[in-house]
Order: sequence, then C-alpha cells, then structure tokens
Amino acid sequence: MPLTTADGTKLGQTIVTDVNANVAVAPTSSRQISHEAAILFNKAIVARPLMVPEVCSIRVKNSEYRYRWVNRDGMGGRFYTQRKAQGFINATTDDVEVLAGDASCKDGEIKAGDLILMKIRADVYDAALKWNMQKADSLTRARGMYMENASSDVNSDAVAARKTIAAEQGNKTGQAVSFIPENADEIIDNSVKSGRSEETRAVVDELRSKGKK
Repeated sequence: MPLTTADGTKLGQTIVTDVNANVAVAPTSSRQISHEAAILFNKAIVARPLMVPEVCSIRVKNSEYRYRWVNRDGMGGRFYTQRKAQGFINATTDDVEVLAGDASCKDGEIKAGDLILMKIRADVYDAALKWNMQKADSLTRARGMYMENASSDVNSDAVAARKTIAAEQGNKTGQAVSFIPENADEIIDNSVKSGRSEETRAVVDELRSKGKK
C-alpha cells in the first residue's frame, strides 16, 4: 500500500519539498492583546492629552505693573500678608480686564475661588528677578571653591582666601587629582604581613557569635 500525505496525495505522485508537509499541525489558540495595546494600534483613535481648563483669562491694561494670583486664605492668610509686605497690592478692573473663567469682581478686587489677583510695580519685580538670577549664577560659580587659611579662632590673624580646586598644581581638568600609588605592591605586602586581616576576621567572628546568642 503506497504511503500518502495527510490530504490523501500519494507520495509517488508528487515531489515533497517540505519535510513537514505530511505532519499534522497542532491547532493554536488565538492570542489576545491587552486593552492598552488595542488602543495603541487603533488608527481610529487620535492621541490627545487631557487639558486642564484655565482658571481665568485676563487682559492686562496697565503695563506698569506685574501681576500674579495669590492664595489669600492659604496658611491663615500668611501668603497674602507676605506678598503685601513684598510690595504687592490688590489689582483692580482698571488694571486688567477679565475675559473668561471663574474670576469675579467685587469691591474692586478680582478673585477666583481662594485666589486674588495682585500687582507690583514693574521695576521692583524686575529688580527681584535680576537678584534671583545673579544669586543663582553666584551659587553655580561657587562649586569647587574652598577657603584657604580659614580659622574658627576669633583671635587668629590669618587672612582667608577663596581657592578653587581647578587651580591646584597638576590639575588640568577642574576635578580633584586622582590618587595613584607608585608602590602598590609594597602597600599590599605590608597589609598582608601586618596581620590586620586576621584581626578583622576574629572581630567579625566574635560579633557574629554574640549575635547568635
């Protein structure tokens, strides 16, 4: 009886080029993708972020001032008091025009929930911004600095000087010089012969034995 393949074709009738042509293939279960993957590959879905609506929109009419929203009730009114001490005052409808949002005007004040719109003179605010920028720049430049001849003795006559590690002798990269011993083998031999490793092991074993008790 001639051999046949799975579909009944006699082997003598055709040349089988695939060694697995007459081997039954086990049925495979369909693989399900996750919900997130289905969304990712769905071309009908357009990626769009969730936008937070603007609290309120205003148009500045008086450009001689800088404006910001301040939490009036936060920390028991502490934030509001601090801003007033810094030179901020309440903005009015003569300064800005409320375009949209939850802002409301009452008694000459512009509020949005627990926020109130305040203003400060442009020259004062710009001066504060410049001070902050210069402070940040000085802190950046202070990295890698140390005081030479500095003393905590109030009776010392030593004069301290600011130094940078970039100016150290032999340092060309602005970083601390690496320690590379010239007699590494001698240091290792002396450490082995000193017996410190055995003493350390003994101390560790003693501590472990006490811990087990």
